[in-house]
Amino acid sequence: MSGAPPGRTPAASLKRVFLRAASGLPGEDPRVPVVAEALELLQRGFDAHYAAGPATDERVLVGDDEYARAVETIARLDEPRFVAVASRMIRDGAGRIAAGGRVDLEVWTPHLAGLLDIVSGEGREASERRIRAAGYGS
Repeated sequence: MSGAPPGRTPAASLKRVFLRAASGLPGEDPRVPVVAEALELLQRGFDAHYAAGPATDERVLVGDDEYARAVETIARLDEPRFVAVASRMIRDGAGRIAAGGRVDLEVWTPHLAGLLDIVSGEGREASERRIRAAGYGS
């Protein structure tokens, strides 16, 4: 679990879902744990900003710090595609919250599939099936 109270953000751990989905891939890719770590940081940042009600100044600072750490972590891979997907995750999630909605695992499934596809090269549809199987079985 992300540690966020029930509210506007996913209760499922994005890191855990991604690792579960990647565990079914052939071989071990050293990028998988780096992406998973970045997802954990991104989710903590998102939770600080949006988990419940308007964010306080302190929660904004905590969230911004976690986002920065997520970007630094994923940037170690030196593959702009990873950063692009993570940026879209933040943008799409924030947009959903701003419109008065919630962000659940369903919202981020296509993004997680995009990250998994970068690692696996198996295609978006196959990666999305893996993410759904890993996330909805949690």
